[in-house]
Amino acid sequence: MTSRLNPNISSGWSLSKTDLLLMEELREQLPSQIFGFHEHLYRLTDFSTAPLFLQNGPVVADGTVWKNAMADIFGAGKINDALFIPYPALNADVNSINNYVITEAYKLRQYALVVATPNDDYEKVKELLKNKCVRGFKPYHIYSNKKPTFQARITDFCPEWIWRLADENELIILLHIVKDNALADEENQREIRYFCESYPRAKLVLAHAVRGFHSPNTVKWIHKIADLQNIWYDVAAICESEAITAILEAVGPRHLLWGSDFPVSHQRGRCVTLGSGFAWITADQVQWNDKAFFGQPSLVIIESLRAVINAANSLGLNSDDMADLFYNNAIKLLGITNESDNDFTQTLYTRAKKVIPGGTQLLSKRPEMFAPNQWPAYYREARGCEIWDLDGRHYYDFSIHGIGSCLLGFRDPHVTRAVKRRLNIGSFSTLNSPDEIVLYDLLCDLHPWAEQVRYARSGGEGMAMAVRIARATTDRSAVAICGYHGWHDWYLAANLGENDALRGHLLPGLNPIGVPRELRGTAFTFGYNDKNAFQRIISEQGHRLAAIVMEPCRYHDPETGFLEFVRDMAHKAGALLIFDEITIGWRLVCGGAHMRFKVIPDIAVFAKAMGNGHPIAAILGTKSAMEGANLSFISSTYWTEGVGLAAAIATIEKMRSIDVPAHCEKIGKKIEKAWREIGAENKLPIKVDDGYGALAHFVFEHPLADELKTLYVQEMLARGFLAGTAFYPTLSHTESITDHYINAIND
Repeated sequence: MTSRLNPNISSGWSLSKTDLLLMEELREQLPSQIFGFHEHLYRLTDFSTAPLFLQNGPVVADGTVWKNAMADIFGAGKINDALFIPYPALNADVNSINNYVITEAYKLRQYALVVATPNDDYEKVKELLKNKCVRGFKPYHIYSNKKPTFQARITDFCPEWIWRLADENELIILLHIVKDNALADEENQREIRYFCESYPRAKLVLAHAVRGFHSPNTVKWIHKIADLQNIWYDVAAICESEAITAILEAVGPRHLLWGSDFPVSHQRGRCVTLGSGFAWITADQVQWNDKAFFGQPSLVIIESLRAVINAANSLGLNSDDMADLFYNNAIKLLGITNESDNDFTQTLYTRAKKVIPGGTQLLSKRPEMFAPNQWPAYYREARGCEIWDLDGRHYYDFSIHGIGSCLLGFRDPHVTRAVKRRLNIGSFSTLNSPDEIVLYDLLCDLHPWAEQVRYARSGGEGMAMAVRIARATTDRSAVAICGYHGWHDWYLAANLGENDALRGHLLPGLNPIGVPRELRGTAFTFGYNDKNAFQRIISEQGHRLAAIVMEPCRYHDPETGFLEFVRDMAHKAGALLIFDEITIGWRLVCGGAHMRFKVIPDIAVFAKAMGNGHPIAAILGTKSAMEGANLSFISSTYWTEGVGLAAAIATIEKMRSIDVPAHCEKIGKKIEKAWREIGAENKLPIKVDDGYGALAHFVFEHPLADELKTLYVQEMLARGFLAGTAFYPTLSHTESITDHYINAIND
């Protein structure tokens, strides 16, 4: 048992041995520069009586006192920049405390917020903004005319004129929400959303992790406001990691700001979640020699730093993320122009084209497919249908959304939780994951016709495996192909003849160079709904066919009887029917699109949306069709890892609980309707396909179609959208975000 220490509690703002030891541990995990975003300066002469948290401090806490106090904690030179704020109190003259902080900020070339109250004169507040160091407002509940002020609505102490002024001048509002339940209060949620959407250029900073002193209020409800892009979160004086972790999970590290809440930072103790609320446990409130207490209390700033670092470590944040949280986010929010003008996203892609053939691993992700030198090649964060590039630019993705792989949206929380669990308990070992059987049960519950399964980690290799199995099962070599099925030799062999046989199968002009010429005559193509072409292949090659490989559909339903005709002719010829469900699977129905048409294949291949952005493919088949998997050597180490399996299980479970296909079809049809109406209204040469909304697309019918597409992409990038002529809707594309996109294309 740990022995209880006799505390030697320091008085005032001096540092104890405990403080020094803790900071020695924490300092190693901090970035080289720190910005104090929430720092109060004061003179006790401005107050009729000293406020509680100022009673142990000096008579005057100016910028120099703050800087020295921070140097004691972090070391000299580590924290030089700050956003200074008056210390609000009813017994202080607002003009005096504002003018003092402005003077100090100006003297030290720093930045300031001013206290703004509902009873302030609008014109006088505007005058304060003429001071270049003033970057916004600090409204506070104590100035509310509603009593008790701790139950005040946001509008009671931060009226609309403050929001309007912030919006007009792109200023910060540092808001301390109140009410017993903080963010859990529905009225607080509604008001935050109303003001942020009504005044989008106002920069709202929600103080203290959305007043997350009672952490469950933030943990459970942060998702209600996480989509609002003009909100940042400061973590000043938060001494528990739970609320910080929840915010990081919801919005990522680029909207968090560190501040010390000086001089609260130098109180000895911490704030803790307690029952239905919270309590400040400070040195003068507790008998530390009592046998119920062990150790010595440290300063609030140290407890808060420990909470931030614990949250960061739990999510695996790296040094760049920590630099953002502690410094970069603040200077960007304040508009400090000391950043490089270089476009890092484009610069990195320029280098990539020299060291990576083609520049990217996937043809569909090459910027040249959209707008050369403008389309961002790289992302730093992705969430829902939102993406941030390496330079911090934010986009809504109304293009192909991860090439159709994230039907639930990027970084879906349900799937991410399952993946984190698997990573935390081990994603790989000498033994196999039991999730192979769990996923099999889920797939076969959806597809009762299936009896066996093999797994891979991408759609292309899944299709290659399916074709190998079919060839082994039938002891034949040839395949008949309809549609696009990847890059492997078996598929590109179709182009070894004199013509571009794969033209019309999604991607024309695929060069078969590198594919053995000896494979010529092993792959034959036919068009979708073209019974005659298929019949010719059966007549000429039926005795050689191992499989008919096709998507059950792509953009439209098949003609009546077409899939049945293909199935029956395939079986008559002794070939297997393989459905490629990699793109269309899960979009039309929960499971394979073939379920919609009631045509059962011998083998079906799933990938992409099944893992919602995590590598996984499933080759599902009847026992007789899968016999070739026992005969042919088909084996790969990373087909046995556990992350893809865990992601697929979580994805399917969520898709079974929510009608994702119905949502995607609804959003896609809404977009198609907008394209048609806006195109007609503006006499644009576009043709909108009338197929599935879940794979919406249009084309420019013009001799300069490519140039028009590039222009469209360019203009949408400028408006904050990744958008091309194809749109893959997801569960994360809400009605309001979709309306935002429609307004942008109509701009």
